[in-house]
Amino acid sequence: MAKKETKPSSPRASKAIRDRVISERRIEALNREKKLNSDLIDRMKSLEGELLAMTRIKNSRKSFQIKAVPGIESQATAVMVASDWHVEEVVLATQVNDMNVFDKAICAERVRRFFRHGLKLVEKERHAVRIDTLVLAMIGDFISGSIHEELVEGNRLLPIYAIMEVQEYLAAGIQYILDNSDLKLVIPCHSGNHGRTTRQVHISTEAGNSLERMMYSSIAQRFANEKRVTFIISEGYHSYLQVYNTTIRFHHGHAVKYGGGVGGLTVPLNKAIYGWNRGHRADLDVLGHFHQFFDGGSFIVNGSLIGYNAYALAIKASPEPPVQAFFLIDSKFGKTVVCPIILEHDR
Repeated sequence: MAKKETKPSSPRASKAIRDRVISERRIEALNREKKLNSDLIDRMKSLEGELLAMTRIKNSRKSFQIKAVPGIESQATAVMVASDWHVEEVVLATQVNDMNVFDKAICAERVRRFFRHGLKLVEKERHAVRIDTLVLAMIGDFISGSIHEELVEGNRLLPIYAIMEVQEYLAAGIQYILDNSDLKLVIPCHSGNHGRTTRQVHISTEAGNSLERMMYSSIAQRFANEKRVTFIISEGYHSYLQVYNTTIRFHHGHAVKYGGGVGGLTVPLNKAIYGWNRGHRADLDVLGHFHQFFDGGSFIVNGSLIGYNAYALAIKASPEPPVQAFFLIDSKFGKTVVCPIILEHDR
């Protein structure tokens, strides 16, 4: 069988093929260049974000320092931690096997006990050590908000009205301390994960979507002319306060991922602290979020004002009475006295 001859390509056809190949290669090169430019832009944005974060860390580090009074042998700063109040939630005794109940009247009484009992602890410690300053840390989740459907169903107040109620509680508490002591007040403020206006947590814009952030600013304006009060309202997740030689890092706690695993909260929290300390070291972390009062040595986890509720029961959390944290930072010894502010009352 004779071999079929192939006709040579015409010069015009060959040129068209070459042009097509060149065009495809140019398109590929252009796409690679676009991808490279996109990667470079993303990297620049990332570096800008890191630089901004480091700038904020440096600025927050300089925001406020509590220094020892020269010539005083024994002195300390007291710290009261307020978080996880969830004022508008309702807890029925039948929901938690009669281990707790929570409504508007009980909430108001627990708030009064927080400020009264906290100030009593300060006065008690003053018999042994000089205390001029009280750090009143407000670290979030004062309201439950509308981030879950069951909260929308069961809460007694809408978020705006709930945040207004909390604002009056906190302002009245600050005024109570001013009226009943000569203490100076330093007030670090942080947003929690519940008081947000978005469905999901927005990491970089969390403060701008927080009803609590707005509340803190409003309370700060109310006490703007009070020389004994200093507000530190955080724009980022962390804030740092230098108390004598002790660096305290405040945050709400929702960046720590814990699903109830073996070893408890200590394992994931220590991992988080290790990571944060590589960027900006702190001697003590103070956080809330987990509704557990716990002194972990290098950290203190705050309890809650609402106490045991249906959510805690569902996740198999250990029942805990409503408490908030109190502790001292001694000018020589660092963290010393740590105890709960008891909020429970007879039912």
